[in-house]
Amino acid sequence: DIWGIAIDANLEAQDEGKTAGIFIMFTVIGALLVVGLTLKSYWATAICGIGLGVLMIWLKGISSLIGLKSGLVIDLIVPIGMISLGVDFAVHALRRYKEEINKQYPPRMALKIGLSSVIGALILAMLTDSIAFLSNLSSPIEAVIHFGSAAAIAVFASFVILGTIAPMVVMRIDELIIASGLRSNTTTYSVLRFSGALGVAVSSGVAIILLVAVSKVYGVIILGAAAMLFLGIPIVYIFLIGRKGHVGRPDNAHKDRDLLSISQVEVLVAGAAGHSRMVLLTVAFLTAGSVFFALKLEPIFDVKDFFDSSSEMVIGLDKLDEHVGNNGGEPGAVYVKGDLMDPSAVETISGFIESLRDIDQIAETPSGSVTAGLNIVNVLRIITASPHTIAAILSETGISINDINRDGIPDSKEQTRTSLDFAIDRGVLGPGGALILTSEQVRQAIYLSDEGEHITSIWFQIPGTRDQNVVATTERSLQPKMENLQEHISISKVGLTGSPFTRKAQLSASTRTLYTSLPIALVAAIILLTLTMRSAKYAVITVIPIILVVAWLYGIMYISGFALNFVTAMIGAISVGIGIDYSIHMTERFREELRRNPNTMDAIKMTARGTGVALVASAASSVVGFAILGFAPMPMFAAYGQLTAVMIFLALIASLIVLPCLFMVVATISETTVGNHRTSDPS
Repeated sequence: DIWGIAIDANLEAQDEGKTAGIFIMFTVIGALLVVGLTLKSYWATAICGIGLGVLMIWLKGISSLIGLKSGLVIDLIVPIGMISLGVDFAVHALRRYKEEINKQYPPRMALKIGLSSVIGALILAMLTDSIAFLSNLSSPIEAVIHFGSAAAIAVFASFVILGTIAPMVVMRIDELIIASGLRSNTTTYSVLRFSGALGVAVSSGVAIILLVAVSKVYGVIILGAAAMLFLGIPIVYIFLIGRKGHVGRPDNAHKDRDLLSISQVEVLVAGAAGHSRMVLLTVAFLTAGSVFFALKLEPIFDVKDFFDSSSEMVIGLDKLDEHVGNNGGEPGAVYVKGDLMDPSAVETISGFIESLRDIDQIAETPSGSVTAGLNIVNVLRIITASPHTIAAILSETGISINDINRDGIPDSKEQTRTSLDFAIDRGVLGPGGALILTSEQVRQAIYLSDEGEHITSIWFQIPGTRDQNVVATTERSLQPKMENLQEHISISKVGLTGSPFTRKAQLSASTRTLYTSLPIALVAAIILLTLTMRSAKYAVITVIPIILVVAWLYGIMYISGFALNFVTAMIGAISVGIGIDYSIHMTERFREELRRNPNTMDAIKMTARGTGVALVASAASSVVGFAILGFAPMPMFAAYGQLTAVMIFLALIASLIVLPCLFMVVATISETTVGNHRTSDPS
């Protein structure tokens, strides 16, 4: 067997991402079926499924148009995250439309009333989501910047396609159904509706995974066929059998079927609000514990946390540890640039190589070498030790290669340059004209520039790089030695590279992004909400649940054995994006109901009956979808699915239990303030 060592992590991620495609497809299917069950509408399922597909087309097209690079994040991470946001926009818009239908309004009037009532919350959610994702532009990592940009694009597309166009399409279909007099309570119709919902969910899931991971052309074809089969043909059929003037009921108006869920949500929300002090004290205690554990999270990279244990990358590293042990490991490299024809610079590089023996984490081979491969030092020593090469250089150039001090380095710049020019052109010669080193091997060891800035790299091996602490300790030990190397007058640049260190750099930058993007997102959200709601207190209490969700999530991560890495750091931004939607919808609906009924508890109950039920439906579809993704064979996607499902559940709890308690606190403060003003009023 042949096992690759230090396989590129990005290429491995792309390969494994394709194997996880089936689970991403099931994520979409699960989310759409739950949407259909909660809204009890075939048309909602079909329109959401096709809408999600169109959303992916917009995401791909606009991302390409503005120059975002394709990769794991743009191709898979962002589309998966947008499934939840897209469904959230659709569920809230369609649920509010359904509320007005249940009040016996005709579809067009129901849409006008419902959409005008919820559009403010949808726009606010779109803006705050965009701010949350665009806060990632503060990151120095290109992939994170592209993640934030692509996610903001997807949020805008979700608002347009699923938040506004989807309810309009449902309204037009309902008008056609009413005009046709089509009976929706027959057994045949129920079977067709269930089969159609399942079919559109499956075909949409297939189309989306083809769009994001396999072939955009085939994805568009499948999506177009699904739209024709599950939307176009049924609509044409309804239109053709239409009987003008007949009054019926649209497919999604089943008020009696929702009574149980409405009652349960109302009891939960009202019960929490009725015991607001006890709930808030409990939440404060739990949050303090979560923050304590969250602060213990450390940036750790273990390849088995990202890649399948049976993947070539993981097995290759395991084989390396098994067969090489402490005598080898994953390669790292020091990059050196400067006037390397200066013999004193080469001597300094030689001293640096010898100093690597002092670093415990760097492997020493049984032959006593600490380096792997060729560099300028050992190439020159091979040349000076080869009388055949020296004789050939003297014969062709007339320059004698001397090494008076026997350090293996030619005594002048001219001799060094001549030696390397010859070796790059002809190689290093042995007895009888045989090659000790080929010209290609010499070129790999050193790059000669006509401008005088030459490059070489010093490769070494580090055992046990799956432990991120080993990589960090090695880097700390190397830094002072690299600084001493760069102090030489002929050396202009010294840098550290190699797969262990690039992984560490990416990991560190990702966690720093988490620490900078979250405060930016929260502060910007508070400012935006204050301006749009014209109330600082409502803006603050709308953001508080998001802070709680982030604290709870990272506390649970620590307890569950997760660590901070590239994926878990991005979930923080997704937490703000998704969680703040839930809070905004609850706050806006509560303020709307409070204007109708000044009694705080009654307003909270009405909020629970309307928006609370929509939140449950939206969260249920997302949790089911991401829980399915949690079974993906690639640990990175599995962790992403599991943690996102937990995060959405926590966001739901914070919005339905904590936020109503904060409503009670704000209402109490407002009543006290009004009472004080009245008492002090001389009139």
